Amino acid sequence: MLQAVLADLRAWGAVQTVTTQDPRLSGAFLPADEIVPLQPDQHQRRLLELASHCTAALIIAPESEGALGQVSHWLESAAVPLLGSSAAAVSVAADKWQCYQLFQENAIPTPESWLVRRHEALATAARRGLPLVVKPRWGAGAEGVSLVTEMKAWPQAYAGSAEDEFLLQSYVPGTHASVSLISDGRDSLPLSLNEQRLRVGIPFAYRGGRIPLDHPLREQALDLAQRAVALIPGLCGYVGVDLVLSPEECSVIEINPRLTTSYVGLRHVIDLNLAEAIWRACRDGHLPPKADLKGTIAFDQDGTIHA
Repeated sequence: MLQAVLADLRAWGAVQTVTTQDPRLSGAFLPADEIVPLQPDQHQRRLLELASHCTAALIIAPESEGALGQVSHWLESAAVPLLGSSAAAVSVAADKWQCYQLFQENAIPTPESWLVRRHEALATAARRGLPLVVKPRWGAGAEGVSLVTEMKAWPQAYAGSAEDEFLLQSYVPGTHASVSLISDGRDSLPLSLNEQRLRVGIPFAYRGGRIPLDHPLREQALDLAQRAVALIPGLCGYVGVDLVLSPEECSVIEINPRLTTSYVGLRHVIDLNLAEAIWRACRDGHLPPKADLKGTIAFDQDGTIHA
């Protein structure tokens, strides 16, 4: 994903790019003007030193363990403009329980969910009935997510997790999808409806995707994604919204306030430079007038492209 964004910025040609890199990944080619080695124990100090010389910063990080929100907060505190969502918006979007409540309050279709403690999860599941999806309150992608279809499998659903708080969610069968959007902090433009390839079980596993997804509920999915993004002030730049599409209804699952893996595929079929669009949305407050797609592209979970 970092390679893709840097390549788009270089193709645009309007900015000079500086990126950090873990020395353990020094063999990876990054099309940046300057590459700065970043040791794990130097993150905050070194990032702030670099940020003091930057016009804007784009953060590529997951919501897991608060990483995206923490780095966003550091840079905001240093008055560095972000090419992405505010730390406050990241905090809301990363909280799956808070998002569920927002969806419910604003009549956005979403699977019924319950916030439970570990010691009460089994009893709650018995009352609500299986199948149920078990997921962490905070997290990225399919990390820590499982589908439980029989009670004896319950301990496996959160094996290895130290968290005490979980969401239980009604299981909605259908096509797993996402919508990619560009937001200027006020309005948003849907760019594409994407298929998500997931292995559903204990645990879930993300296997990549395909763009675009041709589905009868495409327009409804795009509209719901826009409505969901509008609920959280401060969402800006590239935003992803995950959904499940049944033959009759769309269900919004969560909001990703960051670059998602779909970026690496979308850039090959869309008629605009995504990195430039992110810059103009976040720095100038301008959205593209439209976005057209040509062709189809598939990609793996690591961003490998398949034409």
